[in-house]
Amino acid sequence: MTIKEKIQKLLTDTEKELGVRILYACESGSRAWGFASPDSDYDIRFIYAHPESEYLKVHSLKDTIEIPIHDDLDPGGWEVRKALSLLRKSNGALSEWLHSPIVYREEPGFLDAWRAGYAEVFSDKALYDHYRGLARQMWKGSLGSEHESVRAKTYLYCLRSTLSALWVAEKKSPSPVEFFKLLGFLPDHLHGTIDTLLEHKSGSGEKETMPRITELDDFLETEVHREPVTGMLRPPEECPGLDKLFQKTIKARKNAYIQKSDFTLPRVREKDLLLFEAVAGSQAYGTNTPQSDVDLRGIFAAPDSFLTAAESIEQVQDEKGDEVYYELGKYMQLLMKSNPNALEMLYLPEDCIRYSHAVMDLIDPQIFLTKQCEMSFGGYALGQVRKARGLNKKIVNPEPEKRRELIDFCQVLSGQGGVKLDEWLKKRDISAGDCGLVAVNHASNTYAIFHDPSDDLSGQYRGMFSTSKEKDVICSSVKKDAEPIGWMTCNVDAFKRHCKMHREYWDWVKTRNEDRFLVNSEHGRGYDSKNMMHTLRLLEIAEMIATEGKIQLRSPNVDFLMRVRAGDFSYDELLNMAEEKMQAVSAAYASCSLPENVDFHQANAVLCEMREFLR
Repeated sequence: MTIKEKIQKLLTDTEKELGVRILYACESGSRAWGFASPDSDYDIRFIYAHPESEYLKVHSLKDTIEIPIHDDLDPGGWEVRKALSLLRKSNGALSEWLHSPIVYREEPGFLDAWRAGYAEVFSDKALYDHYRGLARQMWKGSLGSEHESVRAKTYLYCLRSTLSALWVAEKKSPSPVEFFKLLGFLPDHLHGTIDTLLEHKSGSGEKETMPRITELDDFLETEVHREPVTGMLRPPEECPGLDKLFQKTIKARKNAYIQKSDFTLPRVREKDLLLFEAVAGSQAYGTNTPQSDVDLRGIFAAPDSFLTAAESIEQVQDEKGDEVYYELGKYMQLLMKSNPNALEMLYLPEDCIRYSHAVMDLIDPQIFLTKQCEMSFGGYALGQVRKARGLNKKIVNPEPEKRRELIDFCQVLSGQGGVKLDEWLKKRDISAGDCGLVAVNHASNTYAIFHDPSDDLSGQYRGMFSTSKEKDVICSSVKKDAEPIGWMTCNVDAFKRHCKMHREYWDWVKTRNEDRFLVNSEHGRGYDSKNMMHTLRLLEIAEMIATEGKIQLRSPNVDFLMRVRAGDFSYDELLNMAEEKMQAVSAAYASCSLPENVDFHQANAVLCEMREFLR
């Protein structure tokens, strides 16, 4: 992984872990200034925003992110509101961030907007005092007369601050970040000294020292003791432009143009779209094993600009369905149908939730617990039963790696039976490509076989089988007086079934969980034990909804469920358990006080309120 890839990963991980959106990231420090040492860190500085809804709450927001240095990466950032308050004061560090020559990330239009905002409130006095103060501090400290040797880094830092102060005083504008652009304020006789200093810095470690340079000391001492420039502009008291910039920044991506192809997994995980993300499946149920996959479920909201366009989006997922993210509208539709997967997302344990937008608090899970759950959970459970049994067919009846051909399903009539076509042709030393077929009237999939090897008929027949991708029997034109050499039947239906089973089997092999497959093969019960475990788990939840009006994903009977998963019971035993539980579920729903169906108008009102909240 390159250093740029590492930095991008760090920024993305920071967004995901802290629930923020990084608007801008750059290099700050010696690498941006142009005189890094071989062991210099990467000083990564960024400006970030919380989700817009967080700014409507009373609680204070984290305004600084500090991350420990790791792998030469030294990251840190300021929240938008804090950054703008510093911008109003013409903060020197922020000024350099906004003019860094090394930019790692920028939302479209961010720099233009923030530089324009900075120009409106720029105070040359504040920035001049910043650089002059830094220079005086270093001169009196690390460059004090008591030091016989000093670091090249300290010389350059003090010199850069001094030259930056001179730039601001004369040009009344922010000083450039790159050191070489400031050298016009340096006396000519010191340019050779600076070249030597830069060479020493670039080839030495951060802590290495060097003898003092008299002519450079003289210049710095003169400048730091010079009387400060007067008559400069102070920071403004009122900044309405920055208020507007703040409002624009925290919702900068809300109206960005987006099309259906843009909705990828990485995109819907970004904080301007993401509403909810959590670990689901066995990790949430407490039935996971060391080999269990991590299943992710999420909810995202398409922006208004997309919702009013001709395209639509329901969900985004990976190839295996381990990671599924529903668009808010689709998710609410699933809730209205009491979909088990959607309902369970509202009851995931806290330790499984990675991110939850404030808008999710508007969903009241209780309005989706109705008598519909009997069929949605019960029907889903029965589906798991069928799925469990269906897997057995694949385990005990594996398909060969190479698919059989249509010729393997053809028989030549002989006596009271038939002979395989390929054997019949081989015995007569005849090629299928030199033969012609004619369909027999009123005898489905039965054909007369013609063959004439004479030269004048060479190429007359089309062969017996199509050479196209979807193979099929083909017929030829045959002279009326031609005599067939045999009669053939072709079981096309059997061939199609074989193709279907072969395709499904190898698709299953391609995507199956090998650890799960081995468990099912080893216990030899003839069913998918994980599916049977989910059958009983779903029925347990269905009964809980009717009797307790809630969903508890981590079952108190988890030890029993893990025994089911391990294959401790026969299929018939589990089927009996499932049937008994279904009867209990039916009885519970017959006497419960749950509403018959989800109130569509109430649920739709929640969806509208959520959309409005996100605007």
